Amino acid sequence: MESISSFAELLAHLKSVNCRKRMAVANAVDSHTLDAVIRAVDLGIIEAYLIGDVASIESPQLFEHELSPFIHIIDIPDILQATLEAVRMVKSGEADILMKGLVNTDILLRAILDKEKGILPPGKILTYNAAMEIPTYHKLIFFSDPVVIPSPSLVQRVAMIKYAIETANKFGIPHPKIALLHATEVANPKIQYMQDYLDIMEMWRNGEFGDVIMDGPLDVFLALDSKRGSIKNVHTPVLGDADIIIFPNFECANCFYKGLSLFAGAEMGGLLQGTDKPVVLTSRSESTDSKFYSIAMACIMGGRRE
Repeated sequence: MESISSFAELLAHLKSVNCRKRMAVANAVDSHTLDAVIRAVDLGIIEAYLIGDVASIESPQLFEHELSPFIHIIDIPDILQATLEAVRMVKSGEADILMKGLVNTDILLRAILDKEKGILPPGKILTYNAAMEIPTYHKLIFFSDPVVIPSPSLVQRVAMIKYAIETANKFGIPHPKIALLHATEVANPKIQYMQDYLDIMEMWRNGEFGDVIMDGPLDVFLALDSKRGSIKNVHTPVLGDADIIIFPNFECANCFYKGLSLFAGAEMGGLLQGTDKPVVLTSRSESTDSKFYSIAMACIMGGRRE
């Protein structure tokens, strides 16, 4: 498999595989979610189970398309019960992907984290990994975590990196380059998270992360811009060619992607990771495109279902 360097290439790959994944959508009553689901159904990559108030789902304002045989509506008007049913379908194997519709994130997370009925295995770290296509960058960039973990511990950072490596591998990148981001390339011991970076680099040198290239701390120029980065005269094997960037905290990651989306026309797809099955969790304010690319990302992460 050749590496996938854009969302267009991801969609072409999924279309060529010709295998629909079954996706359960919790409270699927908002127009952006429905539009994204319909696009994914029309592309041939999913079979959708829309769970929620059937009257809202079928309203002309939200559902102006002829009902596809690959779209099924399950009438559960109560938001909590619709969410629980979507999680149940994924846990039981009736669905391959879980997607958040018009439901508060805390409601969905409680259902996911339920020790008996949820889909997070014991000992797994729940985090968020995203892919972004930036018009001025030469390939997709994977980054973590802009949503779930405010100030990661060392254990959580290690999990983030391993999930991101797994994602890059699924996109056909066998030896991803990873940058641990900081304001500069100077390892200031007074910075709270810096010891984590130093420990992670030592783990990498000891083979903890497999056959990958890693460096840090690095600033954004060194990680993503070879021209500006080279001016600093810092030797790094990642220079301007990072596949994965790990942020100090989710404030940095969140501002990074929202700023690029707002002012640079970047597109993003993202998933919860650590769960048994892929979970598409996007903000209610995210665009239809972002939700659509997140679905596509879930399809490639889920592997092929026979």
